[in-house]
Amino acid sequence: MIHIGLAALLVVTPPIDQNSVREAALGSGFQETYVGAAGPIARTIHAEYNIPASVTVAQSILESNWGRSKLSTAERNYFGFKCVTPTTPGPIALKCTQYPTTECVPAPCHPAEAYFRSYASIDDSFRDYGRLLTTSSNYSAALPVRTDPDAFIRAVAKKYATDPEYANKVIRLMNLYDLRRFDAP
Repeated sequence: MIHIGLAALLVVTPPIDQNSVREAALGSGFQETYVGAAGPIARTIHAEYNIPASVTVAQSILESNWGRSKLSTAERNYFGFKCVTPTTPGPIALKCTQYPTTECVPAPCHPAEAYFRSYASIDDSFRDYGRLLTTSSNYSAALPVRTDPDAFIRAVAKKYATDPEYANKVIRLMNLYDLRRFDAP
């Protein structure tokens, strides 16, 4: 019988260099590809609805995981918009589809099922975003500060998401990817 000491079983693993991992992920290219596609659409939404394009792109990144979430790939829903009822998708969306989600109201965060809007195109999803933010009373407090992207998302986030860190996450994306460049004329 052979006995292997515990020390012989321990493998020394060097610590993971988080900065290298982050840089490799950022260098993979899908982020800039997504931003390159979403930016011009966000500018169109800005022209039509006067919503900061930087916020539009950042929210779509956060809500769709860079356009890679099932909701965005299957339903072309880039903002996580839910249906009014299971059979009422709103004026732009085509239908409602049920998906699992996480809700944080009431606390604590918990799994839930919800009906989400399904669109014909990414353009329709972005257009519905502009329409909803400018017509819903939930976001009326954001409209007077729409020239300040940070203040705008802070006002929108109060009603848009149950995540208490939502506005900070959107602002971090705007800063990290220089998304305010889409707000310039």
